[in-house]
Amino acid sequence: MTTTEATDAGTTLATDAPAGGEAVTQPAGQGAGEGGQAANAEGTTSTEQSEAPPEKPVVPEKYEFKAPDGFTADPETLGSYEGLAKEAGLTQKQFEKVTDFGLKYFQDQLGKQAEAQSARVVGWQNESLADRDLSDGKKLLPDVMQNTSRVLDNFGGDDLRKALVDTGAGNHPAVIRALNLIGKAMGAADAPDFGKPAAQSRGNSFEDVANRLYGKGS
Repeated sequence: MTTTEATDAGTTLATDAPAGGEAVTQPAGQGAGEGGQAANAEGTTSTEQSEAPPEKPVVPEKYEFKAPDGFTADPETLGSYEGLAKEAGLTQKQFEKVTDFGLKYFQDQLGKQAEAQSARVVGWQNESLADRDLSDGKKLLPDVMQNTSRVLDNFGGDDLRKALVDTGAGNHPAVIRALNLIGKAMGAADAPDFGKPAAQSRGNSFEDVANRLYGKGS
């Protein structure tokens, strides 16, 4: 049989003990109080830890930039870039990640553009070789080569040749046709005039051609 009796104030006597055992007395609220204090202590510790301020990112006074092989950075542009990184509060590690990604992106884009230009030039070459007025299928016809060389020699020389090679425009069929027609016209204008003495035959210099086309003093 289990009974609970009030004894002295604040004390509870529990008689639910095993047969032959002794009743245990405990001040009322003692266990709960200790448990509450422990819980409160744990709660205070957890709160204090959660409220600890995070470490502030370290923004370097000057970022370390390692340029890839074959790459030269413009000092002015690099300075502006570092200024933006500092304004954004980037750490050295974050700066390196952003920089590496940007360089890789632009290198990939430049590589794709170069590949596209190379494919474009090859397409122009194939189109020119397929034109039977310009080529025999393997190379330009001899008279086409002669006509284009005549134009280049008289109107541009090595500088014009280099520009046509560097841009690939010298392989474009429209450019070759134009140079061929101009050179052919220059060759026809340079034909000897048998009605005049040899000393009066027309020359093929730029000035001679301009005089024939536009008149003296042009």
